[in-house]
Amino acid sequence: MRKALALVVLVGLAALGAPTVPGTVTRVLDGATVEVRIEGLPTPAPAGLRAGSTVTVRYIGVALPSAPQDAEKLRSLNALLVEGRRVYLELEDKKTWEDGKLWAYVFLDPEGHLFVNAILIASPLAGFAPLAEAERYNAVLAHMDQVPLGPPTLACPIVYPWNEAVQYVGRTACVEGPVASVGTSRGGDVFLNLGKPYPDPGRFTLFIPARHVGKFEAAYGARFWTNLVGQRVRALGEIRLYQGVPEILLSEPENLLILR
Repeated sequence: MRKALALVVLVGLAALGAPTVPGTVTRVLDGATVEVRIEGLPTPAPAGLRAGSTVTVRYIGVALPSAPQDAEKLRSLNALLVEGRRVYLELEDKKTWEDGKLWAYVFLDPEGHLFVNAILIASPLAGFAPLAEAERYNAVLAHMDQVPLGPPTLACPIVYPWNEAVQYVGRTACVEGPVASVGTSRGGDVFLNLGKPYPDPGRFTLFIPARHVGKFEAAYGARFWTNLVGQRVRALGEIRLYQGVPEILLSEPENLLILR
């Protein structure tokens, strides 16, 4: 089942307790493994940890994809979320070390709301793999493995088919259609062409400026657009013309819905 990160990023998690081990990610090894420099410890300190040391951390519950291209995309998404950033680790009581790796729940905030394990599992790339003696967040992680791709709702005042939208330039509405082709500019802009591929002038374009692309990758995965050809999408925004081609400029992930 295809899944969505946007829900996790926007809603966050009601934590069971604040994570107790702060650190900085010094290296991303794969989609579920990072190196972390430990910057603080609770009292008493968990066995095997000392402040200032660098440890290999494996995310509890995150199953890596088998396809090499998906594994690399998940690594890129993991890097986008945590590389070089301060993170906060929560450990289980019984399951901590195995094969030299520290198994942990990883958060982006000290309160324990932005849950990296759940964000990755909610993506189309990772899955949920229960771990013996590490069951604290199993219900949350299992749920995120089943979340449909895209925001749960898209508040559309009206929905126009891609091939009729040109009649409604200047209106704010939703436009829906199949992705016929995708492309990027030298500057990093992303284009989703609905109905007909570029450069057919009869197409409808969803335009994501480069400065906003990172937000969409955080919501849908690294280079998510490469997997959209043939899928139907719906977008909310003002319909406008650019060089005679109707388009919507997208700046927020919640205004894009990828339909199953």
